[in-house]
Amino acid sequence: MPVHQDILDAIKVAIVVVDAQFAIQYMNNTAEDFCGGSLEHFRGEKIGSLFEGQEVTEEALQQCFDAYETYTLRQVQLKVSATDQKTVANIAVSPIRGQRLVFEIEPFDRFLFMNKEDQMRNAQLASRQLVRGMAHEIKNPLGSIRGAAQLLRKELANSEQIDYTDLIIDEVDRLKTLVDRMLGPNHTPCFEAVNIHEVIEKVLRIVSSEAEIDWELERDYDPSMPGVLGDFDQLTQAMLNIVQNAQEATQNEDAPQLAIRTGIEHQFTIGRLRHPMVARVQIEDNGIGIPPDIQDQIFFPLVTGKSTGTGLGLAITYTIIGMHQGLIVCNSEPGLTKFVMYLPFAINGEGGSHTP
Repeated sequence: MPVHQDILDAIKVAIVVVDAQFAIQYMNNTAEDFCGGSLEHFRGEKIGSLFEGQEVTEEALQQCFDAYETYTLRQVQLKVSATDQKTVANIAVSPIRGQRLVFEIEPFDRFLFMNKEDQMRNAQLASRQLVRGMAHEIKNPLGSIRGAAQLLRKELANSEQIDYTDLIIDEVDRLKTLVDRMLGPNHTPCFEAVNIHEVIEKVLRIVSSEAEIDWELERDYDPSMPGVLGDFDQLTQAMLNIVQNAQEATQNEDAPQLAIRTGIEHQFTIGRLRHPMVARVQIEDNGIGIPPDIQDQIFFPLVTGKSTGTGLGLAITYTIIGMHQGLIVCNSEPGLTKFVMYLPFAINGEGGSHTP
C-alpha cells in the first residue's frame, strides 16, 4: 500500500476525490464510514448522489474548475443518501492537477464535541484541585479528633461514656473514608492488557451478589476485540459505579433492562490524540434517567440526583477513565440512559497521533 494511502486513511476528515464529470474516484476510510459504504460501492457515482439538498451543485463545482479556487461551505445541513442520516458538516472543495476535485467533509458536531470534551476536562481538573485542597484541610482536624477521642476513651471507666467515644471514632473513620473517596483512586494504574469482557462479567457478578436483580440483561460483545491498556481493578471500579447506578435507576421499573455492548471504533480522537482504533463499551438502562439540570455536571464530585447519594461514584469513574487516557460520555432521558466509554487498546504500534 502506498505511503500516501496510509496517511489519507489516518485522517479523521472524510476525503472524496471526483473527476471532471464529478464522478467519485477515491474515498478514504473516514469517508467510507461517513457515507456508509465502500469505495467500490460508490466508485463512478456522481458526488451529488451522496447528499440530498442543493448545497453541493454541479454549477458551484464547475466554478472550482473554471476559477481554480477552493469552494467552502460552513455548517451545511446534509443528508447522506446511503445511510439516511442527517448531519451538519463543513465542506471544502479544492481543485487539483488532472482535472479533479478534492472534497474535505468534516462533521461540525465533531468540533462541538471536542470543545465540550476540552471544557469538561479543564473544569474537572479545577474541581478536583479544589476538592483535594478541601479534603486535606478536613483530614488534618479529623486525625486530631480521633486521637483525642482515643485518649479520652482510656481515661473513662463508665461503659456508656466509652460508647460515646467509640461513636466519635467510628464517625471520624466514616468521614475519613468519604474524604478518601473524594480524592479518587489511591494508587496509579498498573497498566497491562486487560480483557474488557472479563471486567464486565466481574462487575455483573458483584452487583448480582449485592442485590437480587430481575434484570432483562442483554450482552452484545465483540469477541474480536483485543485487550485494552488498563488496570483491571480500577476499570472494574469505574464500570461498577455505572452499573450500580443503573440498578438503582431501574429498581422501580416493572421490567428493568440493562444492555452492555462492546465494539471497535476506528480513527477515534480522545483529547488531542487520534487512535487508529479504540474499544467502545456502552452501558444502557431503561431507568428514570438523569435530571436534565445536572446532566452536564454528573462527572463532578458531590453532584447527584439521588437523595441518598454522595455524588462521588461517577466522578471517580471519570477520573479512572481519564487516567487510562480514555473518554466517557453520557446521554440520558427517561427510559434510556446511555454511558459510553472509549479506551485505547494495548496493541504494539497502535499508539495515537496528536491532532493539530
